[in-house]
Amino acid sequence: MSALIDKRLFLENSPYESDAGELIGKDPRQILLAEIRLLEHPESPLKAIRSKCLDCSGANAAEIRKCTAFKCALWPMRMGGNPFHASSASAKREAANCATSNENGPAEAATSPDHGSNNSKQGN
Repeated sequence: MSALIDKRLFLENSPYESDAGELIGKDPRQILLAEIRLLEHPESPLKAIRSKCLDCSGANAAEIRKCTAFKCALWPMRMGGNPFHASSASAKREAANCATSNENGPAEAATSPDHGSNNSKQGN
């Protein structure tokens, strides 16, 4: 951030009695976009996720790739892509495997390495 930012743009006194007037974050939907841009946060959700992963890993990109926190909700998208999106490489592989299973029929699909035979290589 290049200049000091007035925190009053983003914080407000809590309206809840139990918070005793403490500062809480304002609803971003109620803040002008120009003001939000002062924070210089990534505007793309995937870039914001990647930025959070960098924050979590101590700004070490290599650690993001090695991340073992697979229960983290951001883990699948840590590499800057969305594996749940139809155009992702993993979705395309899954679709190809399903197509191959359907072509081979149920008996062959059950014994193919990609569908759980004892000879298949298990991921880490």
